[in-house]
Amino acid sequence: MKKNILLITPENKEINKFRKKQVNNFIQITMPYLAAFIDESKYNIFLIDEYNEKILFKNTYDVVAITVNTCNANHCYEISSKFRKLGVKIVFGGPHATLLPEEVSKYCDYVIIGEGEITWPQFLDDFYNNRAKTIYNCKDIIPSLKGIPVPRRDLIKKRCFTKGAVFSTRGCPYHCSYCNLKQIYFDQFRVRPIQEVIEDVSSIKSRYFVFWDDNFFGDQEYSVRLMKQLAKLNKKWAAQVTLERCQNEELLKLARKSGCEYLFVGLESFSEKSLKSVNKEINNVDRYRSITNIIHNFIVNLGYKFSIKNTKFKY
Repeated sequence: MKKNILLITPENKEINKFRKKQVNNFIQITMPYLAAFIDESKYNIFLIDEYNEKILFKNTYDVVAITVNTCNANHCYEISSKFRKLGVKIVFGGPHATLLPEEVSKYCDYVIIGEGEITWPQFLDDFYNNRAKTIYNCKDIIPSLKGIPVPRRDLIKKRCFTKGAVFSTRGCPYHCSYCNLKQIYFDQFRVRPIQEVIEDVSSIKSRYFVFWDDNFFGDQEYSVRLMKQLAKLNKKWAAQVTLERCQNEELLKLARKSGCEYLFVGLESFSEKSLKSVNKEINNVDRYRSITNIIHNFIVNLGYKFSIKNTKFKY
């Protein structure tokens, strides 16, 4: 007999109000990705994204899975409380659950700590067979990114343009002190097989998508090989990168040729002392202007229409 599982991408009212004003509000990839691991011979799958859907609290679900970010934690606890009063089991995962498992365990029945490629299928099998454990912790085996399933984008509603989210790498090769990636993921930068990334991107019906990588240029040789394949798809994309990698003009040209529309970069600080104190010396304050000019020149030289205001850097 099948069990009913509801996957929730939570979003409190304050965050939702802010994101509604943004153009770049692509869906969080976590739940569509986790849905792809679920055996439909055992589960009926339901997915709700609070960006544009309301949660209907009812006891027809056997288990509700919620990914918990710190900014949404209290909201997730409220969701959990309402479902648990109806007798529905709750499983938490995500960054906040990984960082503070003792806290979140007070508000749910099961906690999945860390990366989920191994533990999530284990939980699904255990829950179906009525033997689920309270804690699932991926702490000994580093999950491979090879052979992971394509996200269940067919479960996403009301997001024709912004359902395209993909990841090609995980982690970052750097060790900035303020970044908690090393606490959430294993401290090992990993890449996904290029052909599998291309198949994933090709499955997106929209022409536009975003890479959810922490540092898309983390392995430049890999990025080059991937972008050469992306160029064949005639799609448009964006990604997050570190500023110092944008010194490589050939890399930027290839990015644009493969469909790159924009990049997210972080300056963090105009103080060399501050950057050094948080182990962010890869950012060179003296080169902010020149690297920014390289990015602007790369855009202009390739004929992309872009309006640039005369910015004065003060440091």
